[in-house]
Amino acid sequence: MTIEARPGSRDHLVVAAGPRLRIRHKTRDDAIDDYAWRRDPENARLNGMQPFSEGFTRFLQLFEHDLAFAQPDRAQFAIETPEGVHIGSVMFYNADHGRETAEFGISIGDARYRGAGMGREATTVFLRYAWQTYPFRTFYLHTLEWNERAHRCFLASGFNDIARVERGGDRFTRMEARREWWLLWDMEGRFGTAAPPPGASAD
Repeated sequence: MTIEARPGSRDHLVVAAGPRLRIRHKTRDDAIDDYAWRRDPENARLNGMQPFSEGFTRFLQLFEHDLAFAQPDRAQFAIETPEGVHIGSVMFYNADHGRETAEFGISIGDARYRGAGMGREATTVFLRYAWQTYPFRTFYLHTLEWNERAHRCFLASGFNDIARVERGGDRFTRMEARREWWLLWDMEGRFGTAAPPPGASAD
């Protein structure tokens, strides 16, 4: 996919796009939104985490370190609307290149965009990009058992239930997506979010 950058735009950072969103590399400007979302108790609850308790200076240090020094076991991207509104993050981490596996994570930080299928679209768009870009054969995730909306999202995006996991007093469902099956389902049109044709703009 070729992205023609406009002066002052972030088009050159976009790695994948769907009808309602784009996925791009993160920039320093994303730190303010990410910090607010990481501190938000409801967002933290949905992600099975504790809110970030330190100040913005410390958060920015960690954020800039991740931007400056790429890690082989993880990568994080921003989710934005075609108009450039930053709405969340999608990532992989705990990558095991020997086993060709990585853990998947997504957060729609902007509450205005939750419950509208944006998580499903972002997951599908990201997986389509990731299978083509990284050497992973399996992505897995852990979703809180009580979060039925997230569970439905991941099922619709090609993940299957594998096991029940308990950690930190919370119960999670472990889910997996396997490359061969996922790509076959995608060819059959199961996910519905078509990739733009070669040479098309992400807008």
